[in-house]
Amino acid sequence: MRRSGLAVVLLAVMCAAGTASLAAAVSAPPTPSGAFGKPLPAAQNEVVMSSMYIPMPDGTRMAADIYRPAKDGVALPGPFPVIYHATAARQRMKDADDRSGAGGFSLQMIQLANHGYVYMQVERRGIAASFGVRRGYHDRKEAADSQYLINWAATQPWSNGKVGGFGCSNTGDAAMHFLTMPSPALKAVFAGCFNWDKYSGGLRGGILANWGTGPQGSFEQDMRSTPVDGDGDKVLLAQAAREHAANTDLLDLWSGMPFRDSVSPLTGSRFWEEGSIGTHVDQVRASRVPVYVQGGWNDDFRGQGLIVLENLPQPTKLIIGPWGHCESGDFSMTAEALRFFDYWLKDARNGIMDEPRIHYTTANVRGAPDGHEWRTAEKWPLRPARKTRLYLGAPSRLAPNDHAFGARAPGATAAPITFKVDYEPLPCPHGNRVLGPTCPQDSKGLTFTSPVLEADTEVTGFPVADLWVSATATDGPLFAYLEDVAPDGGITMVSEGRLKASLRKLGKAPYRLPDGMLWPTYLEADARPLVPGRPVRLQFDLMPVSYVFQAGHRYRLTLTGADPREKLRAVRDPAPSWTIYRDTVHASHLVLPIVKGKP
Repeated sequence: MRRSGLAVVLLAVMCAAGTASLAAAVSAPPTPSGAFGKPLPAAQNEVVMSSMYIPMPDGTRMAADIYRPAKDGVALPGPFPVIYHATAARQRMKDADDRSGAGGFSLQMIQLANHGYVYMQVERRGIAASFGVRRGYHDRKEAADSQYLINWAATQPWSNGKVGGFGCSNTGDAAMHFLTMPSPALKAVFAGCFNWDKYSGGLRGGILANWGTGPQGSFEQDMRSTPVDGDGDKVLLAQAAREHAANTDLLDLWSGMPFRDSVSPLTGSRFWEEGSIGTHVDQVRASRVPVYVQGGWNDDFRGQGLIVLENLPQPTKLIIGPWGHCESGDFSMTAEALRFFDYWLKDARNGIMDEPRIHYTTANVRGAPDGHEWRTAEKWPLRPARKTRLYLGAPSRLAPNDHAFGARAPGATAAPITFKVDYEPLPCPHGNRVLGPTCPQDSKGLTFTSPVLEADTEVTGFPVADLWVSATATDGPLFAYLEDVAPDGGITMVSEGRLKASLRKLGKAPYRLPDGMLWPTYLEADARPLVPGRPVRLQFDLMPVSYVFQAGHRYRLTLTGADPREKLRAVRDPAPSWTIYRDTVHASHLVLPIVKGKP
């Protein structure tokens, strides 16, 4: 029933001189200078795959797939650099291609094995076919596991001792945690759509919403995982799946820690801090390992990648395009990762590190393909933005719940505006994407709409809501949505932000933040319930954007007390009401970072 995976992977292949010369050829630099945005080059070699269990120092067995360059169906001896992916589910190369959506970016990355790399994906402890118990989510044990596995990969006969780390989404977090316990063999990391600060990423604004909470599988789900070679009857898989019954339930973990400094009874630690890359920023900096960050303007974690640029002294790059979570449309992110790894793992002087540090798109640009224009910068934002206040004004005639929104400051006697929280979910034509935007919520609260814009106006950076509010309840969430209203009335969601009112106290972050990003402390001692009817100031940033509001369009800010993506929503009966103040002393407004045009 069982055969040694180690024997399968570590084939003692004695290759002829011609085969050895092919190994040298596939190790050569394959990508030319100026190749940004080009397709993935044609495969340079065949690939063979074997799977196995790798024993850890404590005896736990980790399920691994290892893809090796080959000729005529036989693995080449190498040595080759290694790409290591600490995954939650091993995927198979036969399902991979280079088109977005065909299994996702993580699946497409296996194709690096066609370009002179050994590609090693290992399911993390307590997940899928791996044995063991998952205590938390990106905890110190997982980081130590990866440190061991990177060292293991670097010392195999087919390895040249250089390892690159890859991951996106939950595996992007894992890849960044490689830097918190770095191995000398780790030479570069390509990571996408992760949390630098796990609290503000996963519980943004103190509210659990539009986040998948992490990989959580039942026994039946685990039994659908891919078994390793020699376990066709899934005996070992069943043994591993039974061990997972002791895993920490991730939804219970997150929902049981309402504050940044909450101690989880499930882990016995302040787990938001333990699982955050930012907690270990000194180790990450000291690693000096180059990092390339992938983001998407439609991903909920897009602001987290910008924090990385502010804090790492080592070579760091960022790409952020018009995509969702771990997506890249028709842009080959695999080809971009290949260029990056070729530079750092194969010494290929392919020009990638001579290019600007940041590649990003600006949306809704006239004349640009699909409205998205590629731009470059050395820091974020491209240049200082003009921080422009748009004040919440008096009722307008556009709609019963609409109000003015513009540069005119309010008068001393401007009356407050009240709305009742509407908990009924608003059906979205295309559903609500996990880690993506919702559809317009204009009918669920108050809207504030600007006059028609006279010129194209670019907003690049973090919009910031600065609101004076009160409520009939002692706490609750407030949601803000920035929208583009077209002349025909069509609405485009541009950005959004949110804050639980009791967690409104701002503080100083323990590391640098991008311009415009705020730092609510989210500490238990700083929580301040509302006093019904008494106004308080709520300040919170919206997700970063680079977007052009075209002439003839309008800005719109929508405020609600509920969002259809909330998890574990506390529905109050009767529903509370929010009051928005807009007089001279309580001048509620939105700050837009305008880099071109006028409000």
